Amino acid sequence: MNLTEEQRIAIKEANIARIAKKNYRYIDWLPILENPNLRSQDELIGRMSVMNALINISFEAPVEIIKQWIEANQLTAHLSDWEKEILTKTQADLDQYEINTLRWYLEALWTLMWATKMIPHLDETQWNEESMASMLPNLEEGEDNHRLQEVTTMHTTEDIYTMLDFYYRLHWYCVDERLKGQEAAINEGLVYERRRALEWLINKETDWDDIEMGT
Repeated sequence: MNLTEEQRIAIKEANIARIAKKNYRYIDWLPILENPNLRSQDELIGRMSVMNALINISFEAPVEIIKQWIEANQLTAHLSDWEKEILTKTQADLDQYEINTLRWYLEALWTLMWATKMIPHLDETQWNEESMASMLPNLEEGEDNHRLQEVTTMHTTEDIYTMLDFYYRLHWYCVDERLKGQEAAINEGLVYERRRALEWLINKETDWDDIEMGT
């Protein structure tokens, strides 16, 4: 589904009004985003599935066990090159950056759970909820991937584009506050990871390891 330039401008203006109401800073001249090219439901569920598995590594799950689970559930094709490299290592080989990156997947996955209507809201002031784990396959208990494979719902292209546009403008606010030596009222890391997930979802030509995140 394509959105006209008029539709995208209207979304920008509505999001600016929403941001202003929340007392976050914004700029009028931050451009509208490109026309969406939404990924398929299969791609979306595949990305969610590998992320849910990889997050376990940041909680000290053995890398080999996670690799075997991904292979057993036929999800290898959904891994990025960086993720494939992670799965060649042992837990002892992982550095803090790699562990932290996988831990941040929690917010990206939470965002994609919103995209599939598994959760009703995506509040920029709130971290992912404790109920998150109960909605997803529990690898520690030996569950396969059926819970995610059974998800067939997805927000419309316009809904997803609107949410991305909102987080794009929030990201500018967070970055600009940091550059001014100030602290934004919302967490920049949270905003970054959520925007990243939405950028990937809305542009099927984008590689997970190389998403444009400029503001």
